[in-house]
Amino acid sequence: MKISYFKKVKILLVVYILVIMISCNQSPSSEVEDKSPENKVIFHQSEDMGKQPWVFDIEESTIDNDNYRKAAWTGEYIQLVYMSLGVGEVIDLELHEDHDQFIRIEMGKARVLMGKTKENLDFDEEVSDDWAILIPAGYWHEVRNIGDSELKLYTIYGPPEHPKGTVNRTYEEANVIIIKGDF
Repeated sequence: MKISYFKKVKILLVVYILVIMISCNQSPSSEVEDKSPENKVIFHQSEDMGKQPWVFDIEESTIDNDNYRKAAWTGEYIQLVYMSLGVGEVIDLELHEDHDQFIRIEMGKARVLMGKTKENLDFDEEVSDDWAILIPAGYWHEVRNIGDSELKLYTIYGPPEHPKGTVNRTYEEANVIIIKGDF
């Protein structure tokens, strides 16, 4: 079953609104108490929790991630991926023809470039903690860590971009896998 572009946008916007609502309703000092096994809250998962209900502290989980890329939840229509970029590291210039992308910066400073062609990246912005980036399908984009510490972010793809359970410990590992996959 093929999902229309407008349905994909609607799904992504609903997820975006939910993330914002959750972020606004949690104070930094709030803690979740787990008093019953059926309501277990998992903060530091080691596997992709996709296609099952899951609640967690997204800011804490994002900041605690030390992998360059880690698929945290892969569903049928969306995917949550944590990323941690070292100083000077980059999410290389890429294009998603058939899906939109949401990125939220939890910690650090980044430069975001976007454009309709890879030769003309006319959208150029600097972002930092608590900023969000919306990347429409069909736009070339690159995100570069321009700070003096790690850049911690999460991204939501609609539909999923990476295989369920993807973990790339380093930028180099992620690029070797991509290069091998192109042959």
